[in-house]
Amino acid sequence: MIQLVFYFLICVFVTANFVDTYRYNDYDIQLNENVIQKLLRTLDNNKYNKDKRRNIEDEFKNWNGRWMPDRPGDPKPPSKVFPKNQQPYEYESVTELPHKMYWPGRWMPDRPGDPKPPPKVFPKNQQQYEYESVTKLPDKTPGGWMSEKLNEFKLPLKILSNEQSHEYKSIEEFPHRIYMGRVSPECDDAKTNLTIDWDHTPSEYTCYGHNIMPSKITARIYCENIPKTYQAAHKCMNQKIEYDDDIPFYGPHRPLWPVYGEYKYLPKQRWLHSLEHGAIVMLYHPCANPLEVERLKNLVNKCLWRHIITPYSYLEEERPLALLSWGCRLTMSYVNPTVVKRFIQKRALQGPEKIIDDGQFQDGLMSRPSIVTDEADTVLCPNM
Repeated sequence: MIQLVFYFLICVFVTANFVDTYRYNDYDIQLNENVIQKLLRTLDNNKYNKDKRRNIEDEFKNWNGRWMPDRPGDPKPPSKVFPKNQQPYEYESVTELPHKMYWPGRWMPDRPGDPKPPPKVFPKNQQQYEYESVTKLPDKTPGGWMSEKLNEFKLPLKILSNEQSHEYKSIEEFPHRIYMGRVSPECDDAKTNLTIDWDHTPSEYTCYGHNIMPSKITARIYCENIPKTYQAAHKCMNQKIEYDDDIPFYGPHRPLWPVYGEYKYLPKQRWLHSLEHGAIVMLYHPCANPLEVERLKNLVNKCLWRHIITPYSYLEEERPLALLSWGCRLTMSYVNPTVVKRFIQKRALQGPEKIIDDGQFQDGLMSRPSIVTDEADTVLCPNM
């Protein structure tokens, strides 16, 4: 009798384990049409995980006075060190500033509504010109302004003839525009000090584990509302850039953006600038299924010219494939052409800077893409 009871308990235990394993095995879950339709409706209605994204309803609600440093909780920058023969000044407000003082930097904070600080005082032997309109500007200016094809940059109010110096309408424009797209050995020439972002170790693009098999796990889309007043800082190559998110889709980046195409590996400090221009970035885990990776590459190449393709080892093995746009990311385990096409059509070309020019950075470039419709990608995913 005791043996029968013992055998009965063993049978119950084995049966319970089998039912539990079968019930929670993600690889046996069948993806029905309702799940796909729900994801597509989410893309169409622009409802991207409202319960998880940052709550930034008011553009200035979280404004702490400056956009530098870019992350809450970062240490306060050290105070400016003045020459020994120069007396530093501390004032409680801008209105208390004297008429003449040495100040080569920018004023912080720079909140909307704050009084404009006094202009920089130049030596008496330096001739200064003021222009009220662009038509009065001289033929040759010391700035070398780079033009955009869709939107023009904001031109300076003052141009100095004896010194390369520019005064902008907003203090916020100074760190953002000064080196953007301009090859500068002092800041970024796409060749110097590249190891600060990537030391060319093969670990970033080599699979050291097992090959990831695709599963029927639903694709996941996540977006954040980025305030229109936010301008990502362009940081020179002598500054290290770090991010809170493993897969960032906005934030500070390098002044020179990469050439569009597929890379052996491209650091995120570069492709974030491509996102800012409206490009799509495709990321794939080095151990992702090669067939799924190739399928996603083909879809991206057929949809638009302005895209970046690079391996990225920080993707989750559960969803080793990703598409990024400015402010949004789509991660997936396998490629669904309908979802991929809808994401690109809805989220591509949505960056804050409407620049269609190709980049200057080429380190690690393996192949350039072909133009789909035109350089502006006026039609996304044609004939698909």
